[in-house]
Amino acid sequence: MGSETARLAGKGGMLPPGTQLRSDLDVRLVWPNFIVWLLISACTLGLGWIVVSGHFFKMLLNSTVIVDENDVPVGRLVCDYDVEADVMRIVRWVLLCIITGGLGLLFYSFRAGKLALSATRIVWNA
Repeated sequence: MGSETARLAGKGGMLPPGTQLRSDLDVRLVWPNFIVWLLISACTLGLGWIVVSGHFFKMLLNSTVIVDENDVPVGRLVCDYDVEADVMRIVRWVLLCIITGGLGLLFYSFRAGKLALSATRIVWNA
């Protein structure tokens, strides 16, 4: 554990008061991806959302920075979630969504969020 990490962790492993997350997501960069993903979802009768939702979570997490009480960036979140890595999981969710008439997509969104958060690490500024 580096000295910067130890300083940021503070006493008892807690971050200093006032430390928070800030999203630097530029909405202008979202639109091209959104249109492509919208077309994919429309062509697949909504089942494309299984892949799309994971990419949305990953994009949001990767644009998140950790700032101190003075709004100075001290780190960032890095999400390594690979939606397409587990093909069998995708196949199971597609079948579940077909069987449930699309209701499974709602539950998969929460699952994708959980998987993306679990694949996220903090990278502290040096």
